[in-house]
Amino acid sequence: MSTLNKNIGLIGFGVVGQGFYSYLEENKEEKLLPKIVIKNNNKERDEVKAKFITEADEVINDKSVETVVELISDDKEAFDIVTKALKAGKNVVSANKKMIANNLEKLLELENKSKGRFLYEGAVCGSIPIIRTLNDYYSLDTVTQIQGIFNGSTNYILTQIFKDNVSYQESLAKAQKLGFAEADPTSDVSGSDALYKLLILTTHAFGKFISPSKVLKIGIQNITDSDIAFARENNLKIKLIASVKSNNNKLWLSVLPTFITNDSVFYNVDNEFNAVEVVSESIGKQTLIGKGAGSLPTGQVIYSDYKAPENYKYKYDKILSGKRIKYETQEFIWVYSDKITQFEKYIEEVVIINKSEGYAKVSIADLIKIQEELLDEKLSLIALTDEALKQLNKKYEFAYALQYA
Repeated sequence: MSTLNKNIGLIGFGVVGQGFYSYLEENKEEKLLPKIVIKNNNKERDEVKAKFITEADEVINDKSVETVVELISDDKEAFDIVTKALKAGKNVVSANKKMIANNLEKLLELENKSKGRFLYEGAVCGSIPIIRTLNDYYSLDTVTQIQGIFNGSTNYILTQIFKDNVSYQESLAKAQKLGFAEADPTSDVSGSDALYKLLILTTHAFGKFISPSKVLKIGIQNITDSDIAFARENNLKIKLIASVKSNNNKLWLSVLPTFITNDSVFYNVDNEFNAVEVVSESIGKQTLIGKGAGSLPTGQVIYSDYKAPENYKYKYDKILSGKRIKYETQEFIWVYSDKITQFEKYIEEVVIINKSEGYAKVSIADLIKIQEELLDEKLSLIALTDEALKQLNKKYEFAYALQYA
């Protein structure tokens, strides 16, 4: 993607857009950005050398513009912009993970017919170059699992709850004030943001396109004081963990608040930081950790996409093999709730700790069925890692023995 003396069209000038612009200024390249498309011309903004306009087509149809950088929040409008830009032969950089997750297969078809290229490293895990890592270093290896903390906003909120003993609402408000969470935090706290990122990585690692509506997704908004107390009592933390695993040509995905033990690589990944663990047959296990929220970390990744070499393009080597992988929802996982008995008809095995409190083995398929009910009824479920399950079984071995006697 040659950038020498080629104009840029920036669409969107929010937190990430301003971060991207700061890197242009730092490298004395702001003159290559003559126009910035914004939604509201009456909003007060810091003075920049570019001209503010409100029509995206003015940038897309400008023959002097080689690269369109799309950084708006509306996914449908973003898809329209990216579609038009690729059809016009422009190079496109985007960070709109919802738009990409919902339309990636269509976008790849558009890119293949276009003279331009489509890069979107900034859509997944902030400053961590996970898409390039999968594209460049794992293309000839077989990935078996990707999991991690994909959302900096929820990780910041959960960190504040555990470290400073503040309420969910207090930590959310602080995250919004610092720019780690949006004014409307729904996508973050519901787990949707992490899910979109997970689906994008699933395509790169396993070659599979999966609809967001078909994946188990439970956020952190229903976490209770008793969940926090239980975690503290058992030396556990709660992290929102996104995970995709493959085994015997089957694929399982989930986004869940999860109890993790103090020997987990994710235990001390705090505040706005993200972490991605990749497991593969040849390389083994590797973890990448970096800032996942904020203007400059994500802006830098956008700038890196813009500066990518002219011949750089995502390879999607796994797509042909991905057509043979079956997406599966029959896998069982263990979940904790202080009202676990309310899920009696879905439970395969259960350990009752006290009255309605306990942890149980439930299928992903059944959890998908009730995930909207959980949200409506404000019920919480916390998943258990294998290590957390072993730790709890040791402590509650009497209840465990009674259950399986």
